[in-house]
Amino acid sequence: MLRRLRREQFLIILPLLALATGCVDGNLVDSSRRPAGSAGTDAAAGSGSDSGSGSNAGSGTVASAGSGDISSPLLPARIRRLTKAEYENSARAVVGNSEPVAADFAPDARQGGYTVNDAQRVDSVLVKQISTAASKLAEQVRSKLDTLAPCANPTAGGEACAKTFIQSFASRAYRRPLGDDEVGKLLALFHVGADGATYADGIELVATGVLQSAGFLYLNETGDKAAGSQVSLTPYETASAISYLVTGGPPDAELIAAAAKGQLETPEQRSAVFARLLSSADSRARVLRVVQEWLGTDRLPDTGKDTQVYGDFAKLKPAMVSETGAFLQRLLERKTGTVGELLGANWSVAQNQDLTALYGGSAASDGEITLPERRGILNQGAFLSVYAHASETGPVLRGVAILRRVACQFIASPSELKLAVPPLAPDPTKSTRQRLEAHVSDAACAGCHRAIDPLGFSFEQYDGMGKHRTTDNGNPVDSQTTVKLNVDFDGDYANSDQLASALATSATVRECFARNVFRASMGRSGDDVKAAETAFVNYWKTVPAPAPDATHPTPASAAEGSILEALRSVVTSPNFTLRRAQ
Repeated sequence: MLRRLRREQFLIILPLLALATGCVDGNLVDSSRRPAGSAGTDAAAGSGSDSGSGSNAGSGTVASAGSGDISSPLLPARIRRLTKAEYENSARAVVGNSEPVAADFAPDARQGGYTVNDAQRVDSVLVKQISTAASKLAEQVRSKLDTLAPCANPTAGGEACAKTFIQSFASRAYRRPLGDDEVGKLLALFHVGADGATYADGIELVATGVLQSAGFLYLNETGDKAAGSQVSLTPYETASAISYLVTGGPPDAELIAAAAKGQLETPEQRSAVFARLLSSADSRARVLRVVQEWLGTDRLPDTGKDTQVYGDFAKLKPAMVSETGAFLQRLLERKTGTVGELLGANWSVAQNQDLTALYGGSAASDGEITLPERRGILNQGAFLSVYAHASETGPVLRGVAILRRVACQFIASPSELKLAVPPLAPDPTKSTRQRLEAHVSDAACAGCHRAIDPLGFSFEQYDGMGKHRTTDNGNPVDSQTTVKLNVDFDGDYANSDQLASALATSATVRECFARNVFRASMGRSGDDVKAAETAFVNYWKTVPAPAPDATHPTPASAAEGSILEALRSVVTSPNFTLRRAQ
């Protein structure tokens, strides 16, 4: 009863400790910028400081992430919350748990479609979910005392053992060395749990606190506190920035050691780290997430269909989800690894016979299927299902996705234009395309839909779950289209397969992909960072191709569409370790 009461008391006190460090509704103020000797920091709640020294030298606070000189080619100094996936990966790296703990967390907020962003907040619901997850993880820490917190004599030497555990465990959780003040406060937390109870109780309470602290939940990009208009990330901030960008998780011991030795300062050093981290399974999951969030196909698991219209969709959906990952992995490991092939490939990977039958492809023994008339990821079931309605296709949804996300062409939403868009009246005698002719006959709608609809109409040969069709409500399907956007893929196309082939060779599309890599990696896409995005794109255009290897004898450069080289360009760019002061 005593142990339970103390833990509950601690869970009540913990938010107050977070407030003391400047964490209010998910908005952190970096306590390490308070004047030296000032009160209000608390290591147990996680100050979020990344100085590695534990000192509070310097003054001032980190302002809102959206403030500052928006003409600067630098992102603002900031602190951002981990996404669900990042929390999961971070917990696994620290605790070694095998079961997920963040699956039931509230959905991540999205910025420009991306979950990695500094708009993430911690509301009352998420606070409870994080607390529950931290308690479960701490129980696992308790079950692993022999490896995580061994102690030959817990009765006489418990404090010394706890101090060793704190220095190891919390430094991994905070992704940096601890200051003496932090160790002291976490040691005091150990005594809250252990005094009058057991050594194991104290260790469990420390783990519970660390795993829901601001130091664990947030990534710092506040820099070295230098005076002037810009700051440099600390070595440990740089290590975390690289690791979370490439693997979606915290830096490993080798990367932390490189940070401690000052070996992350040059583009060449960071490029070498990038190459090493790419060998991990987590890196493939991270690259897949970037591509899926770029194209929106990550929403497929939550996409539903009318079973009366698409009776096979629920059965095929898992295979479609798997296809996207297998397709991208093969593209990167065995093929060119380019945006061009991503959009224009005449093959896919489908282990499911029903999905192969849906596509009408011919399967090989290794799961690769040849699809001469179904080009690239945009003509796969995932994209076509997400950008369609429950009971019919969605030319507008598909057209907007191509316009905004693949070509980076601005198109205002009806709400931005203060337009109320009534739903199209159903008409069983007309095709979807015929019904949508109302858009161009309405002056208020025509301006936008002359750009949107031709792109969407090219996909009409595929129904709302990606099955090829020749009729729609008894009418012949018309997927012919003419694109007039003043871009390099303007032209006449018979269908979306021809359009995909044109997108695959488009310089406009390759640059759009680079912009989206920046947004997905750096977690910002608003007007206040356009100068930073443009500076990255200008650098991306100059990056040479990597050295050939056995799989890629003539590898593409970033500007030629290499997916991995675009990500590497983020890490090696001259502004990667710099932030504008707030």
